[in-house]
Amino acid sequence: MSVIATVAVEADQFELGEVLHTDHDLRVDLTQFVPIDRTLAPYFWVEDDGTDALEADVRNDPRVEELTALDGVVGHTLYRIEWTQGIDGLLAALADHEIMVERGVGTNSTWLFRLRGASRDALSKFQNDCIEKGITIEIRRVIDNPDDPDGNRFELTPKQHEAVTVALESGYFDVPREASLTELAEKVGISRQAYSRRLNRGLRGLLLNTLGGDGLSSMLRGPEE
Repeated sequence: MSVIATVAVEADQFELGEVLHTDHDLRVDLTQFVPIDRTLAPYFWVEDDGTDALEADVRNDPRVEELTALDGVVGHTLYRIEWTQGIDGLLAALADHEIMVERGVGTNSTWLFRLRGASRDALSKFQNDCIEKGITIEIRRVIDNPDDPDGNRFELTPKQHEAVTVALESGYFDVPREASLTELAEKVGISRQAYSRRLNRGLRGLLLNTLGGDGLSSMLRGPEE
């Protein structure tokens, strides 16, 4: 049973974050790592504002063998970094524990990663390895078995799930609305205030787990999304 974890890491805690730090507060969207000569070459999108300064800074870093601009869309450029030698730290820990990076988004201060591991045990071993390497990571959310269609991937309580389902099936979200909060509360058998609170918490849970709401949710939009 796989797990997905949302993890925050300060940019100065790992090599890629340090290398991509510039005087411009750019957003970087990491897409994948590709093994090249026993190292991991990261591919990432960068907003075009300030890319000239980024390219100069990255190419002058002694840890970087080559920075290649591969492709572009309106407002963004795709890059690849190749390292001068094997990189320790976060990237090595990800590879050693077979943790897949589904998404990574970073600024000069903080990176947010969506990671997939084989189990909670694998995730725990990855975290312990990071601690031993002096890397502080903050695990913000873990979802067990996210691909199970019968699982609760949105982490709603049964009562919250009921509140959202009743509202949807009763036409509460239709325009115009076909049911009021009072009518929905009567169906569930609780007060209007209690139902409203339960519905709001359920909707918040849905949004957090679909839009990546971790305080950095706006970072999770890619260049074409």
